[in-house]
Amino acid sequence: MTTLAASSASDLLDGRRALITGAAGGIGASVVTSFRAHGAEVLATDLRAKSGILSCDVTDEASVAAAFAAAAPVDDVVHAAGILTVGTARDTTAEEFRRVLDTNLIGAFLVAREAAKTVRSGGTVTFIVSQGGRKGGAGWAAYCASKFGVIGLAESLAQELAAEGVRVNAVCPGTVDTPMSRAAMERLAAVRKTTPALIAEGYRAGIPSGRFAQPSDVAGVCVFLASSLAAYVVGASIVVDGGELS
Repeated sequence: MTTLAASSASDLLDGRRALITGAAGGIGASVVTSFRAHGAEVLATDLRAKSGILSCDVTDEASVAAAFAAAAPVDDVVHAAGILTVGTARDTTAEEFRRVLDTNLIGAFLVAREAAKTVRSGGTVTFIVSQGGRKGGAGWAAYCASKFGVIGLAESLAQELAAEGVRVNAVCPGTVDTPMSRAAMERLAAVRKTTPALIAEGYRAGIPSGRFAQPSDVAGVCVFLASSLAAYVVGASIVVDGGELS
């Protein structure tokens, strides 16, 4: 049985209860660790259930509702679940495009809808989106379309829930050093007939900070948004990309 667990530490998120989706992924796992380190009780969920992680398919309405019921009462939601695909628009099938939208955009909507019903006043909803939700890129049509949609969803939900004391925001990471990103670079290398190392070098060269983000860089922003330090931050899309889009 999956249970809520808290770290012995307590400060910014002391006494808060959080639901994290995509908790088996690089960013999601780091968000879980960071929230617990700052005092929150966390229910970790992912499509891939394992020890300490409740199964939740964000594309399934009943599964999402069950996760919220297991976490209740809920103060904070961080929606990190999502998939990534690469390939030129001309080579992307309608089936693949729908698969990406179903997980990344419809999944975000189902989580948003349940959060709107469940999160207590004083709570927060944070969507992990992407730099790709702010700027399109060659080879990323399906992914960027889904992430642009999530930003629109987050902004709309922020307008709906602000008067109820629930703050909604989005976090838009650039390239994060995760297995998902490395797999995407391998696929891009195959499409562009080059090597993953050269793809990575090209992306890194465009980052003023000179490095890819670590999952903890993103998790720290999520902690901030859930805390009282961000009490007047509503409807924002915070880019975490080492200056790449600046």
